[in-house]
Amino acid sequence: MVPYENKHVLGIVGSPRIGGNTETLVDTILASAVERGASSDKVILTQLDIAPCQACNACRRTGSCIHEDDMEKLVSLMEKSDVWILGTPIYWWGPTAQFKTFLDRWYGVDQRHFQGKQIIAAIPMGGKDDHYARHTVGMIKDICNYLGMQYIETVIAPGMNGRGSVRESSRAIESARLAGMRIMDSC
Repeated sequence: MVPYENKHVLGIVGSPRIGGNTETLVDTILASAVERGASSDKVILTQLDIAPCQACNACRRTGSCIHEDDMEKLVSLMEKSDVWILGTPIYWWGPTAQFKTFLDRWYGVDQRHFQGKQIIAAIPMGGKDDHYARHTVGMIKDICNYLGMQYIETVIAPGMNGRGSVRESSRAIESARLAGMRIMDSC
């Protein structure tokens, strides 16, 4: 693994709500890792132009996606990062459309770019217990297993109905802070 001072962490916010619960959790995890010596970047998927996969298989035939959008730049940033914080709220027991579109585009990326990456999921939701996130958490874990990534943990925050309500949950914030610390311990 990468020594502490060289570890790069990428936060990927899949919520359409800027400054909301998902971004707060991702920011808390990133800040904690940076305090322990990591470098970091953050992207907000709604601020990027990422088209949905068309299932045309051009990526398999030519090595390039037919879409000329921000996904290529994002993949470059993902490649240089050791840890990805994947943040999405739960919408109808699943991730947001923006986050799912981003995940679907992984199909066209050389799978070697995923191997060995460490993953933390940051998942707030209005539902009152973790049960509402089971499909999303399972999907992310299955993808990690399939692509040879290391799933570190899930930072989950149930009962977060209002914009920014996670800031008032000492349990959720502490869980995110500790996850950021564990990033640096998982070398």
